[in-house]
Amino acid sequence: MSERVNLLVPAEVVPRLSMTDGAVGTTAPVRGGGVYLRGVPVSLAEEWMAQNPGVQAIKRRPAARRFRARVYTYASVGFLILTVQAVIVLAVDGVDEPLWLWVGGPLALAAAGATLAYKSIPFEHVRFSAGRA
Repeated sequence: MSERVNLLVPAEVVPRLSMTDGAVGTTAPVRGGGVYLRGVPVSLAEEWMAQNPGVQAIKRRPAARRFRARVYTYASVGFLILTVQAVIVLAVDGVDEPLWLWVGGPLALAAAGATLAYKSIPFEHVRFSAGRA
């Protein structure tokens, strides 16, 4: 079996790239423009990369984020502050709240904060949008 690689083809190169020979693996569009090609034979991939600047070999499918990393960081900090505030309010309001509110409310806010913090990490395969604040 021949060696295969994954390619990321930018949107401006896609119309020029001839993929009619049937040797291409699976294709999938990528948010933010471009096409992800999985399982392209090495010889064909080298030919495409030589003829089309911008086509690059990658290890895994890229993940595109809708906002910049800073937006995710600020939102994460906000959710974690809300988590602490929710615990404080539940502790000092003088009313007996049910256990599900004590556990579910702060836990959901903390989980949202942790998810947003994870999304702010600039991994190699992650592309952040440049246009939104």
